[in-house]
Amino acid sequence: MNGPSNAVTKLATLVERVSGNVIQPGHFPFLAETARQRAASLRLAGVPEYVRALAEGGIPGEWSALLPHITIKESFLFRHPQQFAALACSVLPRLAAARSEQRTLRVWSAGCARGEEPATLAIMLAGCREVAGWEWRILATDVDEQALAAARQGLFGERAVSQVPAELRVRHFTQRGDLFELSPEIAGRIEYRELNLVQEPLPVEAASFDVIFLRNVLIYFRPEAQRRVAAAVARALAPGGALFLGPAETLWQLSGDLEPTDLGDCFCYRHPAPPGVLCPDSGLRGEGATQRTRRQSEPCEPAPARIPEATARPKERTLTSRQRDTAAANDTPPAGVIPEPGARCPVPGLTGTRQLLADAAWSLAENRLDRVADLVNQALLSDPSDPAAHAIEGFLHEVSGRTQMAIASHRAALFLDPGLFQVRLLLADALRRLGHDQRAALEYREVMAALAAGTARPLDSLAGLPLPGAGEATRRCREALLGRSGDGDPTPPLR
Repeated sequence: MNGPSNAVTKLATLVERVSGNVIQPGHFPFLAETARQRAASLRLAGVPEYVRALAEGGIPGEWSALLPHITIKESFLFRHPQQFAALACSVLPRLAAARSEQRTLRVWSAGCARGEEPATLAIMLAGCREVAGWEWRILATDVDEQALAAARQGLFGERAVSQVPAELRVRHFTQRGDLFELSPEIAGRIEYRELNLVQEPLPVEAASFDVIFLRNVLIYFRPEAQRRVAAAVARALAPGGALFLGPAETLWQLSGDLEPTDLGDCFCYRHPAPPGVLCPDSGLRGEGATQRTRRQSEPCEPAPARIPEATARPKERTLTSRQRDTAAANDTPPAGVIPEPGARCPVPGLTGTRQLLADAAWSLAENRLDRVADLVNQALLSDPSDPAAHAIEGFLHEVSGRTQMAIASHRAALFLDPGLFQVRLLLADALRRLGHDQRAALEYREVMAALAAGTARPLDSLAGLPLPGAGEATRRCREALLGRSGDGDPTPPLR
C-alpha cells in the first residue's frame, strides 16, 4: 500500500468483502474523503494508516461506524406504492386463503435502513381484514447498526411520512414535535436484527417467510454475490410466498429457483408450481396445465405463466432476414459498437454503458443472443437505473420466448422512464399473448394518449431493431383495441 490512491482501492475491496456493496471507481473520491475523516477522528496519520488498521482488525467496532457513511439510507414510507397496492389487493388475500389453517404470516424486510419499509409493511398487514386476529410478524434486517438503532425508535420525519395516506397517518402515528411515532401496537410486531446478506450461510430458516422485500439491495453487489444472496433468499421463501425486488431489479441470470409473476402495475417472484400441482393462489396447475381460461373480469393478480428456467437456454425465435437487412441498411453499425475480430469499427463518441447498449442492440439485430445477454448484464451492473438496459433485456426475452420475463423487464424500463412508447407497446403485446386482455388494453391506450399528448419518446438504443414509429404505433394500438389480429400485432415478427 504505497499511497492514498492504493489505500482507497484497498478500502473499496474491503467494503465489498465485508458488506457486499460495490463502490465504483467514480465514487472513490467520496470514499477517500470519508476515510480521511474517519482517520482524523481516530487520530491516525492518514488514509493508508486507517485502511491498514481496518484490514488488520486493529479498530474494534469501526465497521459499524464506517458503513453508515457509505451506504444509502434515505427513504420514505410507501416508496414504490404500486408494490404495496399489489400486496394489499392480491398477495395478502391469497396468502390468507392458503394459510387459513395456520393463521400465521411471516414477512422479511431485508435491507430495512431506518425502518420505513417494515413500518409500511406493518401498516398494510394491520389493515388487511383477511388476516385480522392472526399472528403476523415482520423481521427487519440491515448491516448498519446505527440505522437499526434509529429504526427501533419508530420515529419518522415529515418527509418520511409524506406519502402515507392521511387516514393511515392519523390512525397509526402520533406526532411528537417535528417527528411522527409509529403506534406501539404495530411497532411491536417488528423485530429488528443486524444481518449481513453476503455472509454464508445466511442465518435464516428455509421456507420461513411468506413475503420478502429485498428492494434496491442487489444492485450494490457484484453478480457472484447477487447469485449467492438470491439463492439464500429463494430458500427462505415459503411455497406460495412472494418476493419483491426493486422495480428496476431482476433475477434473470441470477436465480432459476423463482419465476416472475405479473401483478398488474408491478411484478413479484414466486417458486414455480410443480407440474400438475394446483397452485394455491392461482387456481391453475403448473406446467402440466394444457390451457388458460380467459375471464371477462381478470383478478388483481393473474396466474403466473410457466417460463423456462433462467439457467436454461430456451428455443430461440430469430429475427427475419428482412429485419436484419433493415437493421444493417447502413454501412456503419450503430454508434458505440464494441469491435470484435473482423467486425466493423464503431463510430466514436460513445463510452461506458451507452457503448455497451449500442453494441447489444446491434448484436440483437444479428441474433447473437449470447453476446446480447453478456452486454446487457455488463450494462445493468454499470448502471442499473438506465431504462435502455432493461428495454433491451426485455426485447431479448421477447425473441427468446420468455414472455413473463419480458413483461418484468418492460415494467422495469417503464418505471424508470414512463414515456418510452415502444417499450409500452411491447408490454401491451406481451400481456395480450398471455391472455391478459384488459391489462393489455390499458397499455395500448396509454401509448395512444402519450403519443397524442406529445409526451412519448422513442428509445434511441433500440434504433436498429424493428420497432414502429409514432404513426405505426398509433395504428397498431387502434387495431389491437378493436380486436383485430394478424398485422395488428405490435410485434408480429416475434411470434
